[in-house]
Amino acid sequence: MILPSNYDRLDFNKLYKEQRTNSSFIRKSVAKWDVKAASFSESVLKSDYVKDFISRVDFDGVRTLLDFACGAGALSIAAANKVDKIYGYDFSSKMLEFAEQNSRDFNCKNIEFAQKAFEDDFSDVPECDITFASRCLDVDDLKQALEKLLSKTKKALYITFKVGSFINEDVLNALGSNIEKRPDFIYLINILFQMGYLPKLEYIQTSCGDGMPETIDDLVKKIQWGLSRELTESEVYNLNKYFNSNRFEQKQEYMNWAFIRVDKYNTKNRGLRPLQ
Repeated sequence: MILPSNYDRLDFNKLYKEQRTNSSFIRKSVAKWDVKAASFSESVLKSDYVKDFISRVDFDGVRTLLDFACGAGALSIAAANKVDKIYGYDFSSKMLEFAEQNSRDFNCKNIEFAQKAFEDDFSDVPECDITFASRCLDVDDLKQALEKLLSKTKKALYITFKVGSFINEDVLNALGSNIEKRPDFIYLINILFQMGYLPKLEYIQTSCGDGMPETIDDLVKKIQWGLSRELTESEVYNLNKYFNSNRFEQKQEYMNWAFIRVDKYNTKNRGLRPLQ
């Protein structure tokens, strides 16, 4: 009899939920993304991230694509000439307005957009050959979201998930507050493994699209967006002190994203089977 290891006694989805609850980073509401939609749409369509993501996807034999949390539709548009049909979903109505307009601007006639959140019923979501879940899995129950996505995936699920913090840790330390980290990609990898899958891992590095903060107001706005809350007076004071000191360095910042491929039939128990 094979005895379980101490790893087997860990529940990574439970650990994820605990860290998610304790995190100082609050999940952004639909309203916040509605406000962000215009600037997000403009920046993401020009992003090298989209090209890098698409270059890593295996489109061989793929006819249908599910792009969940599609935002302004950048990945759907980039993949439109590679598949027959794309279904894009997002919980922000404003994002979907830009996605519709962008698809018209690029003459993409095979994309269908609709509004839906991870917490909604998936019974009307079509099953597709491959699924994208790009930079969107900031959810309360990660395993449940993965189960929903995989239930609608025939061949492979492609995910990107943040590595580390969205905000420079030197800046976070300068706030003078106790900042609890949000769970990052390592929870996701282990949850997938405990679900029986053998995820493949690569990394994408991108420059921060909002550029370098030129004023203290720019920096405050950036931190407030990242934390999804207003800064306290003492935090603003500490941040201002840091910004005007020789400790603050104006430099291009980069984000690292874990690019994770989950082949539907590449599991611990079955091994890799040919994709149908």
